[in-house]
Amino acid sequence: MTRGGGKTAFILAGGGSRGAYQAGCLRRLDEEGIRPDLLIGSSIGVPNSLVYATAGAEGLWEFWSQTFSLPHVLTPSLRRNALFGNSLFSMNGLVRLVESQVDFDRCFYSGLELAYVLANLSAGHEELRGNRTEPDVDRFRTVSRIGYTIPILHPLIELDGDLYADGGFLWNVPFEYAVEDRGAEEIYILSALPSDLPRAGSLRSVPRVALRMYDLICRTVGHYSYLEKRLEGGQWLGAEVTILSPSAETGAFDPFGMLNAHPAKSKRLLWRGYRDTDEVLRGGAARSEPIKGAASRASAVGAGVQKSVDGGSRVGSSSGGPRRGSARS
Repeated sequence: MTRGGGKTAFILAGGGSRGAYQAGCLRRLDEEGIRPDLLIGSSIGVPNSLVYATAGAEGLWEFWSQTFSLPHVLTPSLRRNALFGNSLFSMNGLVRLVESQVDFDRCFYSGLELAYVLANLSAGHEELRGNRTEPDVDRFRTVSRIGYTIPILHPLIELDGDLYADGGFLWNVPFEYAVEDRGAEEIYILSALPSDLPRAGSLRSVPRVALRMYDLICRTVGHYSYLEKRLEGGQWLGAEVTILSPSAETGAFDPFGMLNAHPAKSKRLLWRGYRDTDEVLRGGAARSEPIKGAASRASAVGAGVQKSVDGGSRVGSSSGGPRRGSARS
């Protein structure tokens, strides 16, 4: 909860295998006693929120420290493939990986409100659903699976006669919902993708131009929700907004790499997120502007940071009453 007594929201944006960065941010925020009343997840932010609500920041850090994602994301299937369905692979492996770490009863009945961005592909709009919109644990479990179903790679999931998938490509940072619908007074946007791109080198070939366009599209889709707004004095509609995102030097947009998490890569991102957050909390970087190289400036934290990470705490928060059928279209 925010130190001023109002509602605090964490926005966990999408970013594939770079979700470890968010886990690092959450660990440092947790040590500072900053915990959410509302947790909104998009794409990889959905599994992150589920593990966080189950096992706290420490449990999420441990999850990323030992996870190999690619075999789980690309699970071959005789039934779930392009010949017999609407996907290239089965989602079963990814579901097993995520749900082995999740206590759905605890998440559903938690005082922490969990809301996820879903893409209703049948109706053609995005929706927000979670533990305040669904009537029971099983339906909440289905909603959470939809939140990280990668369209084309994984089968679409049916709910109430419509087909759904991950909504991150429609609304990756839905912080408007936290302010306008839920009345949050303090918002932390935990991105996994850089907000800035390094200056392009040569653009004299078709592949280089195509890659640059891909980078720009990913950057825009990943952040447009707050990039299009003017955050004056670190505020939007009276809410304090803190943005935590990695620097451009970390890369981001390799399509294969976005699916491929492994311990060596994740540990670098965990520490980057931890140190970037530490830099912001210490006042060494603007709270309402994306981090630009904060991790390198914070390297002097060193052994002191390592010591503080070893003593993390667990989640504990409260939230308001139920909300049903929330949708944005």
